[in-house]
Amino acid sequence: MSLSVGIVGIPNAGKSTLFNALLQRRIADVADYPFTTIEPNTGVVEVPDERLKKLSQVLGITKVIPAPIKFIDIAGLVKGAHKGEGLGNQFLSHIRETNAIIHVIRDFEEKSIPHYYGSIDPQRDKEIIDLELELGGIKKPILYVLNISKEKIKESAKKATPEFIVICAETGEGVEQLIKKAYQLLGLIVFYTIKGGKEVRAWPLREGETASDAAEEVHTDMAKGFIKIEIINWRDLVSLGSWTKVKKAGKIRVEGKDYQVQDGEVLEIKFH
Repeated sequence: MSLSVGIVGIPNAGKSTLFNALLQRRIADVADYPFTTIEPNTGVVEVPDERLKKLSQVLGITKVIPAPIKFIDIAGLVKGAHKGEGLGNQFLSHIRETNAIIHVIRDFEEKSIPHYYGSIDPQRDKEIIDLELELGGIKKPILYVLNISKEKIKESAKKATPEFIVICAETGEGVEQLIKKAYQLLGLIVFYTIKGGKEVRAWPLREGETASDAAEEVHTDMAKGFIKIEIINWRDLVSLGSWTKVKKAGKIRVEGKDYQVQDGEVLEIKFH
């Protein structure tokens, strides 16, 4: 699945710092002046998943593969970007290639990293980018992310609102929540498979997609030769401890290719 989330904001908002925190390694050029990131950096990040951890622990499986999510670090946007200001046309074209947007808004003071507009004003910065996206004809799901300093981490709960989530890109505080929110922003759910009792894996699937789509996600051959799926709720598997015990308890359901897969289901795909 090739869905991606673009990280946008004004220059020096902390986009590349966040990107590096997401990847847990520095692969973007984080410099203290505007327009450093000319070409978008792309990285695939594991989605944190407590259910997957519980499944692996209960089943005694050490090979665990989380669902992935792709982030793209896009250079800073400024007023007039839709008219080409600050290489805006190029950067807007990168945003159009993504499926959702994380808008990083600066709310930290740092003398060595001057604010592009000279002062810290999250609402102003939000409105600038919102307007440029609108004028650029870009309509996507957006997650607003307030980037604070490490000194203000204790105050983060007070700053969070239904519209904003709060992170500290410098320390990585709040990044796990951001990844989960971004995954939801893409309209994705998770289903699980167990391979030979040696691997448990989380797979991304668009909400509303079917058993046939899930089979296609795992392997095209499964979709072509689809017969049926056996389904277990992840909670039942964790509480009972094995596929065999779940089956004895009558907790396994059998469905056809048009069944709409639900978040958190463990699937065994039967095919020929």
